[in-house]
Amino acid sequence: MSRPFVQKARAGFALCAIMSSSAACVQRAPDAVDHGTVIQVRPAEMPADNSGLGALGGAGVGGLVGSQFGGGAGAAGATLAGVIAGAIAGSATEGALQDASGLEYTLSLANGKTMTIVQHRDAGDRILNPGERALLQTNGRYQRVVPAE
Repeated sequence: MSRPFVQKARAGFALCAIMSSSAACVQRAPDAVDHGTVIQVRPAEMPADNSGLGALGGAGVGGLVGSQFGGGAGAAGATLAGVIAGAIAGSATEGALQDASGLEYTLSLANGKTMTIVQHRDAGDRILNPGERALLQTNGRYQRVVPAE
């Protein structure tokens, strides 16, 4: 990688906010940047963070469909069954749509520690190879492995 990328990676994370019709970005320094060497890299599954909207939408649709069956107490039971089945199906669908691929990096850090980091893999990310120098950027709960050069 080119030197400007390394300087940008060391400078921090770009936090962008959409403001009217343009995007404004500000640099925020990471809490820590550690130097290390990649020991191992392998594909990793990144499970989705369910927001609950799939379950809510599924429960609504399931309740509507269920209410069309039965009469009296039977209609209430069918509606309840529709709500439960719809919520389960909606939650599963939301999770399946949000799953992403990632990478699991094991790094030997300059301070002697060994760390394993699982991170999302964006389309433009270059996969680091074992033996390659890397930077571990940490900002709050966020960690990212980037090339050192």
